[in-house]
Amino acid sequence: MEKPEKEWDKSMGFLRSVLALLGSVIGIVLLAGGACVFYAFRIEPYRLQVNEYRLSGGGEGAEEITVVQFSDLHIKEGFTYEDLDKVVAAINEQEPDIVVFTGDLYDHYARYHDDENIIKQLASIEADHGKLAIWGNRDHGGGAVRQYGAIMERAGFRLLRNENWCISINDQKKVLFTGVDDAMLGDPYVPDPAETEDSDYRILLTHEPDPVEDYSKYGYNMVLSGHSHGGQVNFPFLPQINEAALSATALAEMYSQGMYELNADGSSRLYVNTGIGTTHIPVRFGVVPEVAVFHIRL
Repeated sequence: MEKPEKEWDKSMGFLRSVLALLGSVIGIVLLAGGACVFYAFRIEPYRLQVNEYRLSGGGEGAEEITVVQFSDLHIKEGFTYEDLDKVVAAINEQEPDIVVFTGDLYDHYARYHDDENIIKQLASIEADHGKLAIWGNRDHGGGAVRQYGAIMERAGFRLLRNENWCISINDQKKVLFTGVDDAMLGDPYVPDPAETEDSDYRILLTHEPDPVEDYSKYGYNMVLSGHSHGGQVNFPFLPQINEAALSATALAEMYSQGMYELNADGSSRLYVNTGIGTTHIPVRFGVVPEVAVFHIRL
């Protein structure tokens, strides 16, 4: 029979082993949590991915147009013109026919702006047939409303505010772009729907995605929007957190990110760009900033 002190020693040894193991597990959890926080604040918001899509416009011709979309820059003190270098480079690498910006240039203009450097960066974006922009809610608010139009014009962008703009591809196919005003702080409406009738492909630009239902009767082939940032976070196995993040952004709960079919035959689509910058909290996790590229055969 073992002595009581030996049994005690064994029990204490086992307890020490359990505590050591528990301490290791806690350490690993804290280390992993710290790494995730660092990644979410300091790494992912400064990453960039290019997402490409090949679409059929329903025609039988061999014409193709490349449209590049970027959105929601939210320029601020922690995300400046220097962070746009890779965005501009990624856009120009696509050799786009058309570049569209779907709103929210600054995060809060009155708190931080750097117009001259931002204009230089945006002006260096190249597109064969033109550069278009629309209004976002941040372009109306935060003191930006008096400056946004001039900034985009000086950068070579045509700012559409309830306006149509049409281009001809090789004198064969007509592509119509309609840009509507911001749904939260502006007065959006579709201008002269009759202009869409002789177009081979029709693209609507609207900052917020959820109001797409209001434009379904106009027969647009593609709707491009932003605003949602994809919620900025997408934690695996934690849908409640992801849903809460999306619910903090008005008019982006039904459509949050990526491609959506708006009708049964696939002739009308919505794309929600997750944007470049951040707002409220400067964090991204599982929602990498993006530039979207659409190769559309007409």
